[in-house]
Amino acid sequence: MTSNLTEIQTVHVMLLIAGGHQCELSLAADAPLLQDILEAIALRSHPERSQPNKLFQIPMEDGGPTLYFPSRSIVAIATDPPVPLPEIAPEPEPIGRSTAANSPILIKSRFLKIQNFLSESENQRILNYVIENQREFEDSKVGTSDPNYRKSKIFYYFDEFGDLIRERIKQNLPQVREYLGVPPFEIAEIESQITAHNDGHYYKAHNDNGDEITANRVLSYIYYFHREPKPFSGGELRMYDTWKLGETSYSLAETYTDIPPTNNSIVFFVSNCCHEVRPIICPSKDFKNSRFTLNGWIRKTQ
Repeated sequence: MTSNLTEIQTVHVMLLIAGGHQCELSLAADAPLLQDILEAIALRSHPERSQPNKLFQIPMEDGGPTLYFPSRSIVAIATDPPVPLPEIAPEPEPIGRSTAANSPILIKSRFLKIQNFLSESENQRILNYVIENQREFEDSKVGTSDPNYRKSKIFYYFDEFGDLIRERIKQNLPQVREYLGVPPFEIAEIESQITAHNDGHYYKAHNDNGDEITANRVLSYIYYFHREPKPFSGGELRMYDTWKLGETSYSLAETYTDIPPTNNSIVFFVSNCCHEVRPIICPSKDFKNSRFTLNGWIRKTQ
């Protein structure tokens, strides 16, 4: 049941923005900014209407930085208390135009999982190396004001294994592109990092190329390695389907596919797909029993 805005004074708003960003703010129930945000979301369900791309400017704190983002970057919104979206009257149907052509299209998430991506000895060498370098890991960071958006440990300095994974990725890239329907492109860089997820760690829904810095990421990859038998549970990669509402308008669907982490396997997917890492349960809480990944992104030349 939605609340009557005339009976409340303040609405707490949580915005999920493309690129994994999250913004929380409190607004007066009659604030123009709140109405603009609600209207932007409501318009997403009317692809037949023109979609104005407003630039929102939200101060993060008094006298502090300001968050700028276009209205089309809003992935989802949650309000407390719940408030109704404004009613958007559909535009008249042009003569001869098919209603079916205006219907939202569900884009199923696609991924390619390759088993036994490295040799057993290479897989074991990476695992041993990571466990020996536990002190080199640091807390992961993400470009959002929510400190609880992501929990994991990151390691950036592993030249030998970075070169190994990049060479194998290049060898498999034609197969990956063909399967995912990605046209050929010139590689600018293959980024890589090692991530450790231990008990209670996770990464909420995001995509990998939602801002200017990451816009030329085309493909994302995740190589899994861990001790056997698997000393943790959970940690699935959840790939969300997407609703295409218009030519440049998209919305996160409620449907998804969960991909369990499998030792010595790699998963490729298109970087603009929304995804998350489900919470990990590691009863021992011992670092060596973590869910390890060597993951990164393939960028194209600008």
